[in-house]
Amino acid sequence: MDNNIREVYCVEDGYVYIFDIKTTIQNIDDREPIIINDILISENLSMKFRYILGSLNFMFNETLSTNQNVEKKQSLAVKIVKLLLKIIETFEGNIESTDIEKRIYQIDAERVELKLKLT
Repeated sequence: MDNNIREVYCVEDGYVYIFDIKTTIQNIDDREPIIINDILISENLSMKFRYILGSLNFMFNETLSTNQNVEKKQSLAVKIVKLLLKIIETFEGNIESTDIEKRIYQIDAERVELKLKLT
């Protein structure tokens, strides 16, 4: 694997940043549930969301470090970036707590599809 690990997200001052873009997603403490647009989500949903971010981070770095053909590598990397940008976009503005749950499951389904393309 490549030694140039690229973190696609980080947590600073209690907020999640994706590609250095501040989101409305608050992760004040990893032992506490996440807050999205001032809505506290469940512990289970918080764990799922953290898993999604970690998984996308891993997939992005794995894609960049593989020895597959350049076209396939670039295509997968772009799809992962699009999904990460979709996360930023999805949780902007007013959103209901039930919509947050639906969107997290939708993003997870898209993540699973990308994961299948990696294998």
